Amino acid sequence: MSELKNLNLICGSETYLMQKKRDALLKELGAEGSINFNRFSGRDMDQDELMRLSQTLPFMEEQRVIYVEESGLFKGSHEELLNDISAIPDSTILIFYETSIDKNGKLYKLFKSKGEIFNYDNAEIKDFKKADKIRADIRRWVSDRLDKEGYEIGGRELSMLLELCGYDMQNLSTELEKLICLRLDEKKPYRISKEDIDSICSKSVKDRVFDMISAKLSGDRAKALMLCEDMLSLKTPPGRILYLLEKQFNSVYIMRSMAEEGLSEADIMRSAGLTDWQFRKLRKDASGINSKTAYYYLKLSVELETKIKTGDISDRIALEMLLAA
Repeated sequence: MSELKNLNLICGSETYLMQKKRDALLKELGAEGSINFNRFSGRDMDQDELMRLSQTLPFMEEQRVIYVEESGLFKGSHEELLNDISAIPDSTILIFYETSIDKNGKLYKLFKSKGEIFNYDNAEIKDFKKADKIRADIRRWVSDRLDKEGYEIGGRELSMLLELCGYDMQNLSTELEKLICLRLDEKKPYRISKEDIDSICSKSVKDRVFDMISAKLSGDRAKALMLCEDMLSLKTPPGRILYLLEKQFNSVYIMRSMAEEGLSEADIMRSAGLTDWQFRKLRKDASGINSKTAYYYLKLSVELETKIKTGDISDRIALEMLLAA
């Protein structure tokens, strides 16, 4: 095992890779089952106990491993922890797992300078070049995963799979398992067909939201609300739906604004983060609105999100207000 530093932060937005890294580190360290392994979770954890154990020498072993998940300590100011964390003994290994961080915060900078940061972003990041590379890497990962199991997949079928499931690796991993099991008894190598994908892969939350936006822009508020109710019945958090709606309204605003400026379809798709199919669908559905109307929906979604955060309205009511506007 390569020598691990005392301070370790696993962060980002690609939870599949984050979880694999977490599991790999804990396995390498032999943490599970050790009397010198401690786990903390959530924003309400006992920080004093965390610091006390961090300063405690291991019992009959060389290392004490402390795993902390979603503590929220990498957001906001936590000056009181800096000195304590900086002073942990060499025998203590701290591993933080955080999906929400502030890269300008002092705690993050401490881990960057004295420890190790394992950052895993997904394909939805705003850096278009990096997002394109992540998407290409995920396409290769899917092909390699299927190849190892004796399956082949063509470019069109792979694109169809990703359009249905999105680029979330956790969701993709689940759908790939379904595909593999579906044709487990077929002679290998077996080539995945469009029918295989269509029969097994459920639409991702992102694509359901895309359908909702299409209904809304087409003037079919009843359908938009019905699709929303379907998602809520599947236990999709209202806040998650609202967040994705805001992102899609932003894409529509970018699309309409750039189209009015006479920019190319390629430039619009890249700036708005849309696939070719999504672009053509949105262009058709949004043909009856201009950039001013698109901006109104975007602004309204941001205002409603602010009201949720201030406690003025619930996220579900905000969602219904946005779709009914």
